[in-house]
Amino acid sequence: MNALVIGVGNEFRRDDGVGPAVAREVARHGVEATISDGDTVRLMEAWEGAELVVIVDAVRRVSGVDGQWHRTTLPQHGPIASSHGFGIPEAVELAEVLGRLPGRLVIFAVDVTDVGFGPGLSPAVTAAVPAVTKAVLAEISQARVPPIPCSRQRNRTSDQERV
Repeated sequence: MNALVIGVGNEFRRDDGVGPAVAREVARHGVEATISDGDTVRLMEAWEGAELVVIVDAVRRVSGVDGQWHRTTLPQHGPIASSHGFGIPEAVELAEVLGRLPGRLVIFAVDVTDVGFGPGLSPAVTAAVPAVTKAVLAEISQARVPPIPCSRQRNRTSDQERV
C-alpha cells in the first residue's frame, strides 16, 4: 500500500496556499507530496495508483475560524466549500462515477477567509500549518502505509508540482 499527499491551492492567493505549504512540510519528512491547482481531472491523474491519498485544501466556511481545520473521509466528505470554483467534492463525484477513486481518501480542510491576491498566509493559517502537517503524518503512520518514495516518477502536468 502506498500514500500520496496532495496540497491543493494557489500560493499567490494568500491563505489558499495552505495546501501547498503543508505539502512542502510533509515532503520534508520523506513523504511523496504534490501540489495541484485543484482541477478535477488533474486531481484524478495525481492520485492514480495511490492507495491512500491525503488532500489538504483551504475551504471557506461561513461560521469558520481562520486556521481551524477539519478531517473528513469518504463517503462523508460533507458540505465543504473549496476556495476554488470546482474542487474536491466534484473531483470525488466524477472519480466515483469513473471508478477512479483511490483506495482511501482523507481530506484535511483548513478554514480561511483571505484569498486575495498576493503571497503569504495569514498569521492564523500559518499557525495551523504545523498541526495539520503533524495530523497528515499521523494519518499515514496510523494507516501503516509506506509513503511513495520521493524518487518515484509520476506523470504530472505543468499545473502540478512534485515537492
